[in-house]
Amino acid sequence: MNRFVFGMACVLTMAPGVASAALSLTIGPDIDCAPGEHYFDVIFNETGTPVNEGLFAYDLYIRRDKPGINLLRAEKPDNWVFTSPSAVFQEAGPEFSQKPGLIVVNAIGYLVGANQDIQNGTSAARVFYTIDPDMFPGVYHVNIDPTGTLFVSGDTGEAIPVDISDSGSVICWPEPTSLSLLGVAGLLTLRRRRGY
Repeated sequence: MNRFVFGMACVLTMAPGVASAALSLTIGPDIDCAPGEHYFDVIFNETGTPVNEGLFAYDLYIRRDKPGINLLRAEKPDNWVFTSPSAVFQEAGPEFSQKPGLIVVNAIGYLVGANQDIQNGTSAARVFYTIDPDMFPGVYHVNIDPTGTLFVSGDTGEAIPVDISDSGSVICWPEPTSLSLLGVAGLLTLRRRRGY
């Protein structure tokens, strides 16, 4: 992975500017609070006039804001942005596995002269996750981290601007049985305080 990142840095240092594009990334479908394993896709959306971006490679950093959502792994999605059979999708190696709540994806198109036009609705990654059964009720976020996420055009050697401000938010509450137990516990607490 270090060679991949170094190679992308070299490409960027040769570039005089930044390529223009009208793209955003979103997380969808909505994050599910139910027990068990779920997934979401990181999806490209064209937000302006479609342009052939000539996507060559990307690094994608996905974080959760606090414990409760467990990011398990990333896989190549069904509607992957790269269509070439020689394109490579990989989750980053052991240097990131010690960082809870972080998934890092590296992807590269490989074929020279076959850089990819990013199509609306294609995906950069599929991320699998679970929800802790004892998750504290509240709002949880999954974000695309701008400090590590980078898309590079093979046509121009420039970074492709992609709006990654959208994040996945979920409001998780206990299951209905847990809610009723909380209600009973609250009533018992009130009874004790009042001396019944």
